[in-house]
Amino acid sequence: MRTIRAALKITLATGLVLCLGAPPPSAAEDVYKKMANDFAKYSATNKVKNVTVIGFLRKARTSREESEYFSEKLLSCLVASGKVNLLERAQLDKVLEERRLSASGVAQESGEGGGQKIDTSNAIIVGTIFGTRDQLKIIAKMIDPLTGAVLHTVEAQTERQWEMMPEHPGFDFEVPDLRAIAAMFREDEIKPQLTDFRDAPASLNTDSCNARKTRLASMQSKALEAKAKYWALRMRDPAFNMKKLTRNPGGELNSMERKKFYALLRVFHRASEPPELSAAEMNAVIAVMKEEGRISDECGLH
Repeated sequence: MRTIRAALKITLATGLVLCLGAPPPSAAEDVYKKMANDFAKYSATNKVKNVTVIGFLRKARTSREESEYFSEKLLSCLVASGKVNLLERAQLDKVLEERRLSASGVAQESGEGGGQKIDTSNAIIVGTIFGTRDQLKIIAKMIDPLTGAVLHTVEAQTERQWEMMPEHPGFDFEVPDLRAIAAMFREDEIKPQLTDFRDAPASLNTDSCNARKTRLASMQSKALEAKAKYWALRMRDPAFNMKKLTRNPGGELNSMERKKFYALLRVFHRASEPPELSAAEMNAVIAVMKEEGRISDECGLH
């Protein structure tokens, strides 16, 4: 019992650091806290003392990383509330077995000097996360694990965790329609050069793939901000459909550049005004995407 209490104290301290730390809470942080407080209030009212958070199901383009992150954040905020005991999943089987024995009348109350019994008033929290273009919609349920009865539900939504989106081995992307690109610019004199790439020579096909990838990395680094603006503009377009993408934006970049790209994309996408993309920046994005396509076809990007 002392070991369990010590573990709970450590978990509580960790939860307090995560949920009550120095930085001011973001809108996403508020979502975790509100859901945790809702469950904690129900638990206190209905004398649910022990709770275990089980991994959430993923639907509609939600990544595994986003689902796991949400589960851990909800768990830490529940601990920080101080109103329930959080059991690790490893302890859940032991608790459930005691509940089964108690329900069947097999379990006996511990006599004086006997072993300490785990409190069997408990529930599990499960749920489903649905991903939209910009949001994660969460439906969480508190369930009696012995009977399967749904005790309480909480619904919420929060922003997507773009930096957690997974990598995939292949790469395919949509080359932008040059006429649509030109329409982004209001003045004719600043429209990008609409180069016909069909007649362009292959990008140094006689060179090694490693050399071509090195040059591409330099191009990607220089066009990183422009590329983030381009994708932010596309994602702000009501007609943009993320289902048509076969890879997450930025998936073609190396890990360091990808982190920078997602940080810029988040800033541009959430800004009150759409980012301004100059003709030179648009031409740089087009050139990079064309080169990425050639190297992907001939060498593979990763």
